[in-house]
Amino acid sequence: RGKLMKVSGLLLERLSPQEQRRLRTDRLMALFLRTCAGIAVLPVVALTVYVALRGIPALSPTFFLNSPADTEPGILNAILGSLQLTAVAILFTGPIGIAAGVYLSEYASRRVSSAGTMMIDVLLGTPSIIAGLVVFLVAVPFLGFSAWAGVLALSVLMLPVVMRTTQEVIRLVPIGVREASLALGVPVWKTTLYITCRTALSGLLTGLVLAISRGLGETAPLLLTARGTSAMNLFDFGTTINAMPMAVYEYSNTSSALLKEQAWGTALVLLVIALTLNVLVRSRTINSRVA
Repeated sequence: RGKLMKVSGLLLERLSPQEQRRLRTDRLMALFLRTCAGIAVLPVVALTVYVALRGIPALSPTFFLNSPADTEPGILNAILGSLQLTAVAILFTGPIGIAAGVYLSEYASRRVSSAGTMMIDVLLGTPSIIAGLVVFLVAVPFLGFSAWAGVLALSVLMLPVVMRTTQEVIRLVPIGVREASLALGVPVWKTTLYITCRTALSGLLTGLVLAISRGLGETAPLLLTARGTSAMNLFDFGTTINAMPMAVYEYSNTSSALLKEQAWGTALVLLVIALTLNVLVRSRTINSRVA
């Protein structure tokens, strides 16, 4: 390392004053950007470590295998409820969001595309409590407090995420890829489906994971729609259902030390599920240029 520093110093001395100034400026800017990146990542690392330290003591077999109604309470019903709600919501919003995003990017006129993009941005900026309130006023009178109402509320929040991500990744696909397919006589719809979307597949998967992560962490819409329950609910979407964000909210507002500890444990489980999904998708798409 010392020899490299000497060689670097000799090369620096052989440069002109202007080139030396440029090289020093380049190094300073690189150091500044690394520092900014570290500052941006630090809150995420600190949050993860803090939640882990507070949540690990609550983890036990009964924590994962029991429900709140059992003698030794656990969060099994909340875990299964969150997975069911998010899975059904992404089954609805995934195909619809991807199809709508592809249409706005590939087929819509400039005016329609601009209007659609503006509406998506408005939906992305809408507070989740507003989406929950709308579903509460419109759907709950017909569906009642149920898992279906919760799915509808989550779908309203997840749909614009999928649409916006689809728009962006489709635009990243080089125009030459489409032109090469069309030049071979492939129909436009086949080019879009088998060439454009396949090229942008990693980005589309990333958008789905972002939508799932948002759905997993929403609390306010579920409080107004799914309501929550201490009973186990498996595939019965006509009744109330529990979810991990609701469990964290409920347990954190109690005076019981055990339930407060379980709130931290539930938050840790929720964080681990979201991080695992993101890591799995990124590990499969890390080498892709469209992600």
